[in-house]
Amino acid sequence: MKSHKSIIIFDLDGTLYHLRGGSYDRSPLKRNVFKNVQKYIATKLSKNQLEAKQILKNIHTEYNEQISIGLEEKYGIDRYDYFNTVWDIPPGDIVKGEHNLRKTLLTLRKNFKLVIVSDAPQVWITNVLKELEIDDIFRNSVFSGEGNYRKGFGNAFSNIIQTLKTSAQDCIVVGDQEDTDIIPAKKLGMKTIFIHGSQLSQVADINIRSISELLTIPFCQ
Repeated sequence: MKSHKSIIIFDLDGTLYHLRGGSYDRSPLKRNVFKNVQKYIATKLSKNQLEAKQILKNIHTEYNEQISIGLEEKYGIDRYDYFNTVWDIPPGDIVKGEHNLRKTLLTLRKNFKLVIVSDAPQVWITNVLKELEIDDIFRNSVFSGEGNYRKGFGNAFSNIIQTLKTSAQDCIVVGDQEDTDIIPAKKLGMKTIFIHGSQLSQVADINIRSISELLTIPFCQ
């Protein structure tokens, strides 16, 4: 038995829960976020709704989903204020947790430290974890996306290693996106598990269809 626990790093969206609509782009979450952003821009920059809509369109064209960074660079808007306002959305009608999620996580927690890494902001993660009734499991173990360490930037997993003072070999990453979850973690030397209902990863060490299958994997026991 090791003197310290190995770490399982979970992605959030698509891994611990599913969005209604199947993906962020098709979900009510994106619609709510963009509606809130438009209102936020109108209020912060003293614009009418038409002007705010055009500003949002321009920012989205130039910065894609990194709207907080665009607003920060172009208009000096504090990204933390932006996230805490725009992303404070009730998740009840938007997310659906994996079957037996809490039971599975409690079993894994006996032998592993459990961590979440997500490019979503802390306020949304907190709301979701409460909705799924697993907030106590991940208390003080969340790496969120407000700052400069994000999976989309390619530096999230190395930041976790440094912050937790661990090694890549002691980390297992579970995620549903090969580009942002599996490939960068694998490059660092982490074990990788791809979770998806219908797709397989050629890169990941293991493919599973549901969180509960983690309990059958030898290096997760």
